[in-house]
Amino acid sequence: MQREPIFLSKENIFASVFIILYSFWVFYTHITSSQYFTLFDYESTSKVINSIILVLFLVSLILVYRVSIYSILDFIIIITFVISYLHSKTGLMLFAFTFLARHVRFSLVVKSFLCATLIGIVFVFLTYLFNLYSDSYLDLARNDTYRYLLGYRFPTFLPNYFFHISLCYLFIRKERITFAEVFVLALINYALYVYTDTRAVFYLINLLLFIILIIKWFGVDYKTVILGRLLKLFTINSFFIFGILAIYLQYKYDPNVLWLKNINSALSGRLSLGHQGIEQYGITLFGSFIEYVPILDADKFNTFFYIDSAYLQLLLTNGILIYMLVLIGYQRLGKIIKINNDPYFGVVIIFLLFHSMTDPQLLAGEFNPFMLCIAYYGSANIKKNLLK
Repeated sequence: MQREPIFLSKENIFASVFIILYSFWVFYTHITSSQYFTLFDYESTSKVINSIILVLFLVSLILVYRVSIYSILDFIIIITFVISYLHSKTGLMLFAFTFLARHVRFSLVVKSFLCATLIGIVFVFLTYLFNLYSDSYLDLARNDTYRYLLGYRFPTFLPNYFFHISLCYLFIRKERITFAEVFVLALINYALYVYTDTRAVFYLINLLLFIILIIKWFGVDYKTVILGRLLKLFTINSFFIFGILAIYLQYKYDPNVLWLKNINSALSGRLSLGHQGIEQYGITLFGSFIEYVPILDADKFNTFFYIDSAYLQLLLTNGILIYMLVLIGYQRLGKIIKINNDPYFGVVIIFLLFHSMTDPQLLAGEFNPFMLCIAYYGSANIKKNLLK
């Protein structure tokens, strides 16, 4: 029997191009977060790679873009980001991926992220085992516990990668997740804790796995009387609740107030650094270019300065308008998740946004693929790509 020829639509071609470019970009940026950043001029290389990806995206988008009632919204978002980018000089690649992702099934985006990240981890770890590059000069001991880099710039990187890998895995598996799978995730989490002493992520993943088991064992969803309402509240409003709390604490920080001083100490100085950022740069409509001083560059002439909270970083860097667009995006996503009665997806988003109070990975595409899902607007994109 003669087979009928297979014709690829423009949409399928674009989806294939998107997944290939996105997977490569995730893998490459993953490598630059390792000790490999000392072996080559990664900033110049990144500019070339990003430029090539953006050109290919632009050509592909021209082929698949269709004018619709949402084109006005597209135009407003693009103009807002362009103005913000001219102020902040950051976020271009993440915006490009987020804006274009709605033309691709989100489950496929998450799977490609998982594959690229796991390949990156294996690559970095194997080269670390064979001592292909020297470790950082950082003092990595804490309370007589040595914190292994395991091939990355900082000991916190691999545990944070694993946190987002766990979120992706739970998103894909959902109600099919088994106790054995949860046990394996818990074992890996414990091993990373032993070698890196990254406590916050260790406890957070344990809590995440515990709640997933509760949902599975007791059949909790958005229709459950008490827990369902609580789940609905945080699924829809986590970005607002955690964002307000994180920004307020950093704005109000005063070393003379004992409880704020204690929280700042527990968070390794994050409140004081955030407060410094607000005082120095202020909150503007379109954001500002923030001059950070990474710990590797800090010395007696340049004091370490970095804002860890994703919420405050987004607000100061990209401005009020972009912050509000992201807020609306996550609130709308939460409502879609609730209507679709998907408690696993909801828990993933809640933990992602809770983690973002003290960590910046929400805005880092190499860590977090869930930023991309806020741009799936339009009924066709939601039904066809986000919910499948």
